[in-house]
Amino acid sequence: MFALMTLSPVLLEIDLFQGLENSIAAGIGIFAILLLALSISAYRRTGLRQIIYAIIIFALFAIQLFFDFLENHFSVLDNPIADVILDSLTLAILVLFFLAIVRTKS
Repeated sequence: MFALMTLSPVLLEIDLFQGLENSIAAGIGIFAILLLALSISAYRRTGLRQIIYAIIIFALFAIQLFFDFLENHFSVLDNPIADVILDSLTLAILVLFFLAIVRTKS
């Protein structure tokens, strides 16, 4: 009982959801890289220029996830510039999605 009481402050500091969050983030990153590879393969097979948008979008998304991972695990990157970079990547992804839709329709 004494050992449990001694360890309780340490156990309270362990974030139970940190492992789950890291697993989900890793899965998203792997999926983004997989979609990037599939897009490159599809472009090589078909030569459709619209697929270039998908290639760039998935590459930016993978870069964004990797940068977010680095920001979460290294305190040096936890600054306002990192937030601006992440938000800029999100904006670029959304603009490219929009351009891909508009260019495909016209």
